[in-house]
Amino acid sequence: MEVAVKPGTSIGELLGLIFNTEERRKKIFDNGKIKPYVIILKNGRHIQHLDGVETELKEGDKVSIFPPIAGG
Repeated sequence: MEVAVKPGTSIGELLGLIFNTEERRKKIFDNGKIKPYVIILKNGRHIQHLDGVETELKEGDKVSIFPPIAGG
């Protein structure tokens, strides 16, 4: 999915645009926080090592969201 946002938009704001229904939010959020097993990267770096959901986006940034995958 490609989403256009203004420079300075935070990862949290982007997630609000993408996960814009209760059903979608439940997939990655628990009590308003990102579930621990959901991985979100900005340009290949985990947002936990940046500013978390406050990480700001610049033109050309790539955000990757990896939901949990189960299997055996």
